Amino acid sequence: MHTEFIQQYDHIWRVFAELVRTFDADAWLHTGRDATTPARLSLHILQSTKYYLEDVSELMFASGKPFDCNSMTTPNADLPSQNDILDCIETFRGKTECWLAEMDYASTEHPFDWAGATRLGVALFLLKHSVYHLGELSSLLNESKHGEAEDIYVKALNQP
Repeated sequence: MHTEFIQQYDHIWRVFAELVRTFDADAWLHTGRDATTPARLSLHILQSTKYYLEDVSELMFASGKPFDCNSMTTPNADLPSQNDILDCIETFRGKTECWLAEMDYASTEHPFDWAGATRLGVALFLLKHSVYHLGELSSLLNESKHGEAEDIYVKALNQP
């Protein structure tokens, strides 16, 4: 079961990275509105992953911008760049793989009651949460490309 979860999450990380790479610089900050822009959604996905992994490490983006900024209210100029997010995706790809590989899926010890009764529920909840927001990112990418965006979800199925 560990291998299956790792493979499913790995696909999600590939989709996420390709979505981030495909936005142009202006669309990264300005497509969508309020908390639903590519930069803000990407930050939220990473911060949520850190939260559900119960990762207490101190993180900074490569640019020096703080990881723990508020994804909804931070000024655009202080949001992470696409490169910041891409670097962090790789960091969390590794952290998630370790988390999944070491997890006792049947364990009932976790602080996230809303995610289910076991660690398996938490793993599924985080996967669903990420897919939900990647759908939003995909929609924003399609909007920024005037309906001409590639199907990155399917494209990422064929990547190693």
